[in-house]
Formats: sequence, C-alpha cells, structure tokens
Amino acid sequence: MKKFFAVVFSFVLVFSFLPFVNGAKASGPDARSYSVLFNKNSIPANFEQQVKSLGGEVLYSVPEIGFAQVKASKSSFSKIKGISGVSSANPSVRWSLPKSERIKESAVNPAKAALWDMQWDIKRITNNGESYKLGTGSHNVVVGIIDTGIDRDHPDLVKNLLPGSKNFVPAGGFDGEEPSENGDPKAFDDKHGHGSHVAGSIAGNGAMLGVAPNTGIRAYRVFGTSSAETSWIIAAMVAAANDGVDVISMSLGGFDVMGQIFYIDPVTGKKENLGNDVADFKAYKRAVDYVTKKGSLVVVAAGNESLNATNKKEVMDYMNEEYAGDGLYFVGAGFEVPGTTPGVVTVSATGQNDVLANYSNYGPGFIDIAAVGGDARLYDQYFAEGRFAEYLSKRLFEQEFNLSASDDGGWYWSIGTSMATPKVSAVAALLVDKYGKMSPAKLQDLLYKKAVDPVKGKDKSYFGNGHLNSYKALK
Repeated sequence: MKKFFAVVFSFVLVFSFLPFVNGAKASGPDARSYSVLFNKNSIPANFEQQVKSLGGEVLYSVPEIGFAQVKASKSSFSKIKGISGVSSANPSVRWSLPKSERIKESAVNPAKAALWDMQWDIKRITNNGESYKLGTGSHNVVVGIIDTGIDRDHPDLVKNLLPGSKNFVPAGGFDGEEPSENGDPKAFDDKHGHGSHVAGSIAGNGAMLGVAPNTGIRAYRVFGTSSAETSWIIAAMVAAANDGVDVISMSLGGFDVMGQIFYIDPVTGKKENLGNDVADFKAYKRAVDYVTKKGSLVVVAAGNESLNATNKKEVMDYMNEEYAGDGLYFVGAGFEVPGTTPGVVTVSATGQNDVLANYSNYGPGFIDIAAVGGDARLYDQYFAEGRFAEYLSKRLFEQEFNLSASDDGGWYWSIGTSMATPKVSAVAALLVDKYGKMSPAKLQDLLYKKAVDPVKGKDKSYFGNGHLNSYKALK
C-alpha cells in the first residue's frame, strides 16, 4: 500500500538516485552529472576552464559554499576529482516529484473564509482561531518557501506575496527534458500545486486561512513538473538567506548515503561503482551553516516513508528495496536529508487527536516538533477493502486530509509532512513578529518552549518537543 499511496496522494518531494545520460556538451556513452565540493567556501576562478579542458562542463555553481555541478564522462570525472582544492565529489542525485492526483474542492464562496469549517488542521493549531486575536503576522517578517513556486494570482495568497520571488530551474529543466522551462529568474509560477498548497498553510487569507494570515511570503522555485538538482535547492537556500528572509520553509526531503552507490546494468549484469554521496551531504551542512549565520531559520519535513530515521539499517533496507528496480544498491549509512542536518527544525506529521500520521518518519533525536499534516488510516482501510469510491463519495478525506490553495486559483486536499512543515514555519514567523528579529538559535528555543503542547518519554521520538500550538506561542 505504501507505494500506491506515494503515487496517488503523497506530495512530499522524494529523493531519487537514478543515473542518467543527456545530450549536453559533455557527451559520451557514460556522461553523467556530478556534484563537486571544494575545501573552501569558494570556487577557483579557473575551475570552469579546467573542467572544459578535461572534456566536461560546469552546469551550475553555488560559490557562496564552494559547490558546483558538472557534467562529464566517467574518465573525465576521475580527472576532475583531482583538481586542486576539490574536497569531495560524487554522482549527482536528483529530487523528484511523484505523479499525483488531487482531491479537489470547488464549492466555495470566496467572499468570506468559506472553507474555515473544513480546516480542522488549522483549527487545531490556532485553538479554533483564538490565536488570530493575539497575532496574525505582518509583512515585516518573511517566510521563504523553497518548493514548486506559487500561484502569484491566487486570491488567497496574493495579499501576502511580497516582491522578490525567484526561479532556480534552468532552461530546459531537469536533464533538458522540460522544454517549457526557459530559465527566466522571474518565472516562479507554480506548475505543480505543491508550493501553493504550502503557501496557503502559512499565509492563506481569503476563502481559506493559514496559520499566519498576514505574514509575508516569497517563493523560490526549484521544481518544475519533473525533478530538481541538489545545486538548485542549495542555490535557493543561499539566495533566500541573502534576501534576508526570517524563515526558510522546505517541504522536501530525501536520503543521502555515507558510503557507496552501485549501479547494476539490467541487461549485462555489470556492476558499476558510482562513487559515494559525501559531496551532497556536506553541501547541505554548509548551506544550513551559511543561511543560519545570515539569520534565517530552516524548517524541513521529516519525510513520508514511515521509517525510524535514526535506525540506519532500517533506512538502508528501505532504500535498497525502493530502488532495486532501478538497478541501484547502496552500502553504508543512510541519512534523511536535510532533516538530519544540524541546525534545522525537523517536523513530523500528525492526524486528528495528535496521533503520529501513519506515513510520517520519526526517531529519537531526529524529530524536533510535530504539526498537523493529515493522516491516511481511513484512506488505507477503505482502499484495502475495495471501498475507495465510498471513501470519496462520503467525503471521508475531510476528516483526515488538509485543505489548502492550488496552482489554478482553487483548493485541494492533501496530506504529508509537507503539509505539517509550513505550519511550523508560520508559527516561527509569528514569534519573530511578536518578539522582534532574533538569532535562529533563539528562535528555535522559543519555538520549542512556547509554541508546543509538550510531550515526554517515548513520545519525544514521534513528536520531538511537542505538538505545535500557535495560541500558546503568542500568549
């Protein structure tokens, strides 16, 4: 069932390690993209020329943290790794959006907050709207949303969308497979719906209400309709911090391996060592360090694989099972990224009655805070019993899914740690608005002490410091 759920309703941004070949300048039967991390937080001025002389091509770079993505043949890459100043390098990994369907909501009177009675998730966090009497945020505080972009004309979002949103998807999109992508930095329109849904949970103000309905938001688009590269996501993090956003909301996550990645050719059976994933893993650490020093708090999703993310064997077993059909095999230790990166706020998801969602990842020391992201227990039951049409006709999804904005001016229901994360980002923004600009470390401390219904003992492995509560945060 887990795989079906991931295809149909999960909007978490899923990691994929698929090797690929494209027709860029660095051509050849084994041309691939690789991540390169330098010893210093800078890139040598002659790096691009050096790569070119070795038969490769620099595709993307983030000089602020000394990270680059190159394309080269295997033989060229072995020489690129030897360039002076290179700390580590590995095959690039891509972040993918799964195919998905939506449960759409269309019967709405936009003249008022007509959807409020359906927003059980926002009611839980705001104490049935009581927190709005204490604070709704302001445009003095900005949440940067690194995601699929935003519907810039959505009536529930337009009031809080501030100037400065950006697109990081280059011309051609992922692997040159998205011809509609023109690389325009101003092309931040949402082509998927995920980013708009996230934005609505933060600062929706119209037919639906977000947790902080007067807070400023800005979109940093790193996804089109297909996949994204690590370099695009990290570049967006750096840009958001340079823009001075107070909170960076990242409803995405996946896995890095500290070890080796192997590809087994399904035709020949030949086993190829693709190297390790250390460069990407370290790059996220540097990116978080960079944005934290700039004053931005990073809030991330724990992931939707139902895993104890602190159990390395469980994580590795999951990865090897999940990607076996792609001919991939991993050896080493697997880490959920960026959830395990020091300095971030990692969010698990709950359903009604503060129960851990049946898809949410968890783990002691991994989860920092829990928020409502919806559940799928009824969904699972009705699907397993062959009564899914009944589930839809009775609108049982209203009891466990979360409603928010879409990319077409409307609304849809969804669930995931992706839906929990923006609510934590919104409360962090409310704390900044109430108490003033502060360091990310102090903001985390306030979030964990003032903005939760605390938990104890084993519950900490599921809910971290507790269940998000914006009313308590503002009291």
